[in-house]
Amino acid sequence: MQQNIKAKDVLFPVKEVPAVGYPLDDNQDVTLLDNSGYKFIVREDTNDVLSCVTNNYKMVTNKQIMDKAGPVLKNQGAVLKDIRSFGNGSRTKWTYRFPDVKVFVDTGDYVNPQININNSYDGTSEVSAMGGAYRLLCENGLIIGYSLSKQGSRHVVWNKSDDIAKLIDDVINKTRKVFDDDFPKMIEKEVKEKHVGKIIEMFPGYTIEAMIQYMLAHKPKNYWDLLNAATWTATHVMKRNSEATHKLELKIFDTVKRFAAQA
Repeated sequence: MQQNIKAKDVLFPVKEVPAVGYPLDDNQDVTLLDNSGYKFIVREDTNDVLSCVTNNYKMVTNKQIMDKAGPVLKNQGAVLKDIRSFGNGSRTKWTYRFPDVKVFVDTGDYVNPQININNSYDGTSEVSAMGGAYRLLCENGLIIGYSLSKQGSRHVVWNKSDDIAKLIDDVINKTRKVFDDDFPKMIEKEVKEKHVGKIIEMFPGYTIEAMIQYMLAHKPKNYWDLLNAATWTATHVMKRNSEATHKLELKIFDTVKRFAAQA
């Protein structure tokens, strides 16, 4: 993963190049295939191949997304806080936060809504926007672990600014609903020890000692406490330059929410 990324660093030009070659079947004539049904997605600044996809794959560039989403988010008061790039630019995640919006979830404790926007050039994910939250109290990132609003199919180009505005509004509204409906339930329910153990099992071995020490100092009494212990570990202990860290973060909220519903 690249570090110290600026917005312009993920707006590199890309192009589609037909994938041509020779037939693999010995019974076929050995002639160059000019249409294999596949194409390469190539970085024009480095000529690096980012992926090989079918001709049906509709490429959506990072620039297209930012040209549409950036002004809408800025108009809504969002601030770009983080950019993560994986696989030499094959996958990108932008994190926008709403610093002026405070959602109180407990006495003296509040979060700022945030939105993660994801795009890929390798077909591993569709263009998506995901609602989340950020705890200013201890710089504890809290990602709501499921996509609250997504495009319905892989890589559909957003042609209208109105589409982006609707998507962002949708994510913000659904995220606030999570705050209003789900967080109070987590605070109200006493945590079960078996669920504490299952959350610990989700994390890689090198984080366990620090996570347990945190729980000893901040014994989880309810599922909100358990959620915070998990997100603290992901934010403060896990390797932020690892894509595995960000994938695990996406599972935390949904898992704790499910455990709270079972309690």
